Amino acid sequence: MMQSEVKVKDLIPIPDLVSMRRILCVQPHPDDAEIGAGATVARLIRSGSEVVYLTVTDGGAGTEDASLAPAELVRIRRHEGEEAARLLGVEQMIWLDFPDGGCLELSAVREKIIEAVRRVRPDMLMVIDPWLPYEAHSDHRNTGLAAAEAVLLSGFPHVCPQHLKEGLTPHAPQGVAFYGSSRPNTFIDVTATWPLKLEAIAKHKSQFNPESLEMLTAYLTAKAREHAAGKGFELAEAFKVLSPIHLHFFEDAWQS
Repeated sequence: MMQSEVKVKDLIPIPDLVSMRRILCVQPHPDDAEIGAGATVARLIRSGSEVVYLTVTDGGAGTEDASLAPAELVRIRRHEGEEAARLLGVEQMIWLDFPDGGCLELSAVREKIIEAVRRVRPDMLMVIDPWLPYEAHSDHRNTGLAAAEAVLLSGFPHVCPQHLKEGLTPHAPQGVAFYGSSRPNTFIDVTATWPLKLEAIAKHKSQFNPESLEMLTAYLTAKAREHAAGKGFELAEAFKVLSPIHLHFFEDAWQS
């Protein structure tokens, strides 16, 4: 009997997200982590993992109300973000306070995320997928790219060498879990924590009126059922989980 042919994509194992004990969850805006991964964050914390939030922008452009000053919106959104995170069990939050609205400089964000990686020393990063087709918001794209580069580069001492003078030594995470991905390879059973995710999203009152919240809830729940179909549970959040090896010159990462 001939042995089955080994596929190139299967030569490098996918990291096990639920086994990670410390995770740095990076989000472009104060509500993105809840939308993309809130139920998984709650599940991980319930199982004993530590999840630290890192929010890249201040959220000051996220309104259609011209009478609401950006500084006031920033204050509101930080409060909403803190309430939502606490509800999920997140105890530590890092705010980078880059301006919201599509003006992020990739290298500056990458340096700050590398600094956070070296301080928090996570097993894995979690971030929005920058390769989502048709994603028009550059804050999302640049945050995802910066975090992916941080996973690849944080272990090299000559990347951001000024950190050594601050007592921050290199640290190489085991991988990255991209939420909001169109090519997921990992599906987490979040049936038990799904109500908590929806409650956390509802804390972002500045972003969702009752009608838009109802629509978002219906969409996310339908997708969670779709992700869970045939897997033996009711609701799932989906991620593209990759190791650092997948993130550099690896042609088969898209199908891993």
